Amino acid sequence: MTACLTLSRRTLGGQILGGLLLAAPALAQPQPAWPTRPVRLLNTGAPGSGIDLVARLLSEGLASRLGQPFPVENKPGADGILAGEAHAQARPGESLLLCGTGLASVAPLLRASMPFAAEALAPVATTGREFMVLVVPGNQPVPDLPALLAQARARPGDLAWFAVAGLPDLAFRLFLRDQGLDMTHVAYRASPPAALDLAAGRIHAALLPLTPVKALLQEGRLRALAVASRRRAPDLPQVPTTAEAGFPGLLAESVIGLFGWPGLAAAGRQALAATAGAVLAEPATASRMLAAGILPAPDGPAALAEVVASQQAQARTAMAAVGLHPG
Repeated sequence: MTACLTLSRRTLGGQILGGLLLAAPALAQPQPAWPTRPVRLLNTGAPGSGIDLVARLLSEGLASRLGQPFPVENKPGADGILAGEAHAQARPGESLLLCGTGLASVAPLLRASMPFAAEALAPVATTGREFMVLVVPGNQPVPDLPALLAQARARPGDLAWFAVAGLPDLAFRLFLRDQGLDMTHVAYRASPPAALDLAAGRIHAALLPLTPVKALLQEGRLRALAVASRRRAPDLPQVPTTAEAGFPGLLAESVIGLFGWPGLAAAGRQALAATAGAVLAEPATASRMLAAGILPAPDGPAALAEVVASQQAQARTAMAAVGLHPG
């Protein structure tokens, strides 16, 4: 037996939104419409990041459609674990989690133990794709990717790098190994401070989302060498992909996912995905995402689960290749 946690029926773009189903103990009484109180929109991004932007756009759109506030809570750090743990500790229906899919796919492979179970992240929807860009300080004589490699070979161990946790980090480690390069990894809690340190010359290269580096690129404080994607970024049409630069193995595509709570049944996930998709399809919302360098990519629970599974397979291969073990 299951009880129903239902969304109030609302007209949305000519469609009637269905109900959310929450698994509950046998003989439980029907629950009131969801949401009946504010829902925390936890996210792994720092202020100014792409994830933070998408969270704020979703917060506004979900609130207007579902009739309750969706306050945004930024919890960067620990490779997204802090936000994931806060979501897992919340009561069912009281929070949603927006994060890079690496938290669900790669983080469990890199850690000997996680503070929450995989089931705590119930796939709901993909929201957008961030372009990962290999960037260097704008005042350095490094015009392209081969020049960076030449500099690293001439100064083994002297150059410092950072990449976003998850697949981007693994991809760059594998790239360094394949090229026989010795560069020093530096850890950061989030992309924006790494971008600022890179612009100041405190580190020498980074694989970062386009959103937090876009303004620094426009100001000339950073230089983009390549986009680690299968296609060029629309905002950086002159910047080649890593494959076009001669290094097809350096590929790190980032997906931002929306996750629900344990027990959120299939019908509930589909309904919530449809609502999120309607928000992302609004022209003003899509325009703001594109302006920040994020491709809107709304899709449902199955698509998000497929991304997670694919990334896990890629991560296992990369970890085996570089000899990285859970720690």
